Order: sequence, then C-alpha cells, then structure tokens
Amino acid sequence: MSSSFYFPTKLIISENAASDLVWELKDTAKDSVFLVTDQGIRKAGIAEPVIQTLISAGFNPVIYDDVPGNPNVPDVDKALEVVKDKTITHVVAIGGGSVLDTAKAIGLLLADEELDYEEVQWRRQQIKKGSLPVIGIPTTAGTGSEVTHVAVIGDRKGFKMGVLHPALFLKSAIIDGSLMQSLPASLTAHTGMDAFTHAVEAFLSKKANSTADIFALGAIQAIVEWLPAAYQDGNNLEARQNMALAATWAGIAFDQSSLGLVHALAGPLCGTYHLHHGLGVATLLPATLDFNAAAIPQQRWKLLRSALNLPENSTPYDLGGWVRRFLTSLNMPTHLSELGLTAEKIPAIAESATKMAMIGLNIRPASLEDCKQVLEAGL
Repeated sequence: MSSSFYFPTKLIISENAASDLVWELKDTAKDSVFLVTDQGIRKAGIAEPVIQTLISAGFNPVIYDDVPGNPNVPDVDKALEVVKDKTITHVVAIGGGSVLDTAKAIGLLLADEELDYEEVQWRRQQIKKGSLPVIGIPTTAGTGSEVTHVAVIGDRKGFKMGVLHPALFLKSAIIDGSLMQSLPASLTAHTGMDAFTHAVEAFLSKKANSTADIFALGAIQAIVEWLPAAYQDGNNLEARQNMALAATWAGIAFDQSSLGLVHALAGPLCGTYHLHHGLGVATLLPATLDFNAAAIPQQRWKLLRSALNLPENSTPYDLGGWVRRFLTSLNMPTHLSELGLTAEKIPAIAESATKMAMIGLNIRPASLEDCKQVLEAGL
C-alpha cells in the first residue's frame, strides 16, 4: 500500500532555546515579531529569559500573554487586536498546545485579513494565502503540536474544532527540555502519557506506515524509559530532554498516521468533565487496548512488545494490564469512575465518539455498542 510522509518543519534540538530563537530570527525586522504565550508561563519565569535575550539582541517583540487553557476563536481575535496596527512578519509561540495552536491560527489570519477563523473551522472559507512563519518553543512534553499540521481551537460557541492544513506546520520548532524542569510532577505524568498515547495509537492506526512507525516506536521506548525519571525528579535534565524529544517524535507519528478510538472517546469525555486531555486519554487507554488486542497483527505486536521491553511470551492481551501498572507507578487513575464518569453518561459520550473521524482509523472497527462497552469496562 502506498504511503506519504510530508514534514516541512525545521527541528532544532536545543540546549539554549533563547539563543537558537535569535538565530532563527536573524534576518527579521526587529519590530516585526509577535510573541504569544500565557500567564502561567510568564509567572513560572519560563518565557522571561527568551524575551530578555530577544531584547538584548535588539528586538522589540510585541508580547501577548493571555492565551487561556482551552482557547476559542474570541481568544484568537483578542490576540490579533494587539497587533492590528503593526506590521508583523513572524509569530513566536512559547507554551503548551493551547499556545502553539493559538499561534498557528494567528499566523493564518495575519497572512490573510479576509479570513474568519470560525469560517475556516466550518469549511465555509478556504486557506489560500498560507501562514506567516511561526516558530514554536514547546514547554510541555505532550501535545506534539509543534510538529503537526492541525490546530484545535473552540469556535465562538466553544465547540472544539480541529483545522488541518499544511500551512499549519510551524516554520521551526525549538526543542529544549530545560524549559520543562519546573513542570509539576502531576502535569509531567499527564502530558507524558498524552505523548505515549499518541505514539501507541499512531502505531496501531490503520493509516500507520513504516516511516511514521520509526517515530512511534522510538517515542514509546523513550517514554517508558524516561517518563518515570522525569516524574520522580523534575530537575533531571537528561530525562526532560529525552521526554521532550519523545513527545515530538510521537507528534510526528500521529500527524502522519492519525489516532484512533482513545482520542475519539477522549474528546467528549474530557469535554463533559472538563478534564486535562492527557489525564483523559491515559485513563481511557487500558480498556481501549483490551478491546483492540484481538486485532493487533503478530508482526506489529513483536515490534510493540520490543519497544515496551515486555517478555517474549507476552501477548497483546497483556498490554492493557501493563499500562494500568505504568499509570499506577505515576500515581495516575486507572478507572474512568475516578474521573467522575457515571454509567448514565456513557451513551451520550459513546454516541459523540462515533462521529469522530479518527474512529474509522482504529485498528479494530468500533461500533456504538463497542464504544459503550469500552467505557463500561473502563469504569
């Protein structure tokens, strides 16, 4: 079967994100940079060294630091108001997935003033002029947004919509694990398991291909080795850098191969209970893997088993149990009831999951009844 692999983003594996950013902007007008971040990043002191290095290099960036945790179109519009009378040529994003996705939307809208982002979301307008160059500096090891061609933002009513377009690939992504050393242990675990789930679902997708598999298996192996270390000691720079790389590899893998049943269920589950995305997908993963076990081909299982360092006599039916034990080691829940899910909510969440496009790429076909059974098994 034919497959393709398109990835135009320049990856910079960095030991000093601020200096590498200045180098990336070396031919840019000093007053033309729009830096987007959030209050948490500012208060944690993560953005300040980058901002001060830019200023020391002669730049006068316009700074917007009010991106919320779950941005909607009005939040993008609010950011654009800050630069409506300025000439911007580059957008810089420092933050997690919400900041990166907001910056992607800003890049599109600054490149084409005729666009309305909600109209793009609902496919009533097309992206015709591409995007301004966007440079991303991720501060969590989880979403992989720095290497995907998708931005997930709520519309004006708050309904989460993913826009997929090659213009949403970043110009450059600067990967610096030292920026993640202040991340709390719980958030380290949640974002790390988000990356792990990305990699596993990409590898078990019907759209999986041999090139993306390299990134997926590399991410799985690295996360199994380094997430516990980063969780136990946030100042372990080696663990942080390896987790940052693993999350990036997982992002590349799922951008090329797509996701599956876990993420189809996670959308409505996390929306219903206002859960952190990584927490939601991690808790859904064991029961979903139990369901998928019957459909995992032997050859793919051998590769996955090796990446997980499981015994040779283990089978796909052991995978869900292994994930439950791994979650327990990170002090994460293993049952959906711990997140608040009740039996009466299951039909609506299952119904919503069946409408998600990614469910069609799950390695095992999943009907409405299957979705209900997975949620019930996960309780």
